[in-house]
Amino acid sequence: MVRRLSGRGHGMTGAGWSILGTLSRLRGPWRGRQFGDPGRPRAISPRLTAAEAEALRVRLTPVLARLTAERAAIFRRAETELRLKTGVAALAGLGLGWTMGGLPGALGLAALAAVFAVLLLAGRVQEAPRDIAKHVILNKMGQMLHGLSSVAPGARAQALPLGRIDGWRLFGPVHTVTIDDRLEGLRDGQRVAVSRVGLQFGTAGNRSTENGAGLCFVVTEITAPEAPDDLSGALTVVVAEDAPAQARAAPGLTHGLSVSQTGDAAFDARYRVYGDAEVLGPAARAAFAGIEAMARADRTATREVAPGSGLRPWVVIRPGRLVVLTPLALFDGALEPPLLPQPLLAEALIPAFASDLASLNDHLTGALTLMKGLSR
Repeated sequence: MVRRLSGRGHGMTGAGWSILGTLSRLRGPWRGRQFGDPGRPRAISPRLTAAEAEALRVRLTPVLARLTAERAAIFRRAETELRLKTGVAALAGLGLGWTMGGLPGALGLAALAAVFAVLLLAGRVQEAPRDIAKHVILNKMGQMLHGLSSVAPGARAQALPLGRIDGWRLFGPVHTVTIDDRLEGLRDGQRVAVSRVGLQFGTAGNRSTENGAGLCFVVTEITAPEAPDDLSGALTVVVAEDAPAQARAAPGLTHGLSVSQTGDAAFDARYRVYGDAEVLGPAARAAFAGIEAMARADRTATREVAPGSGLRPWVVIRPGRLVVLTPLALFDGALEPPLLPQPLLAEALIPAFASDLASLNDHLTGALTLMKGLSR
C-alpha cells in the first residue's frame, strides 16, 4: 500500500508486518552507518541557505514522488517473493530436520533455513533501489549546488577503468574495483571527477581476491585541457608514511620506481616520493595542507576521526593530470537513501545529501589548489 504525505514527500508503508520493513528498522538510522562507529552518524553541516533549500525542495519533490512510486512497486514484489522463498526454505529445513532428529531438530533447522534465506535475499533486494535513488538525487543536487553530474551505476566502471588505476603505479595486483559514487564536471576549464572507490587486491597471479587485502578511498581526479594522452612520460607518486608498509613499498617493489627527496625535511618525513620530486616545489608542498584537511580515517581505516587527523592522502602526478586518493574509513557509501520500505522525505534527504556533497566538493577544492601549486 502506498500512502501519500501531502506536500512534504511521500511515504511507503506495508499494510501490516513485513520482512523488509522489520530489517530496515533493525539496521538503525539510515544515515550514519557508513560514518565512524555504527549508530554515531557524522553531524550534518548546515551549508544551505533558505533559498537554496527551497529551490532544492521544489526540484526534488516530483523526483522523490516518482522514485517513491517505483520503490513501492519494488517493495510489493520483493516482499511477496521474499516471503515465498523464505517459506520454501523453511519447509525444506523442516523436512530435512525431521529425517535427522524428529520434531525439535526439524523446527530448529526450519528456523535457521528461513533466517538464512532472509539474510541472503534481503540485501540483494535493497541494492537496485538504493543505487537508483542515490544516482538520481545526486545528479539533481550535484548539478544545482556544485555543477557536478552523477555517473550512472552501470557506467562507472568505464569512467574509471581498472587499466587507469593500474597506471597510477601505486598498488600491487588489483582484483576487484567497486565504485560506489562518481561525480564529474568542469572547474576552471579542467575536467574534474570525485569518486568513492574500493579496491580488493589479488593473490599471486591475481586469480582471486586476498582475504582482508583491500583499501577504500575518496579519489579526486583533475585533468587539464592540455594533458597529453600519452601516459608514458614523467611520473611522480607520493605515498603517505602513515600508510601500511606494503602500500608504502609497492611503487618501488611492484613498479620499479625510485625514491627521491624534495629537500624539505618536514615533508619528506610525512611522505615518500617516487619518481620526479622536482614537481613538488614550495607551493605544491604547502598545498598538501588543503588535502590533508579532509583526512578522516583512523589508522585502522575502520573509524572516522576529526577532519585533518586521519590517514594522509596519496597523490599521483603526471603532466596535466593529478589524482588524489584520501583513505576512506568505511565504504558502504556516504550518500545513502533510506532502505525499503522507508519513505524518501525531502526534509531529511536534502540536508544530508547537501552536507555530503559539500564534503566531496571540499576534496575537489583541495585538489585544484594542489594542481595550481605544481611546478610542472
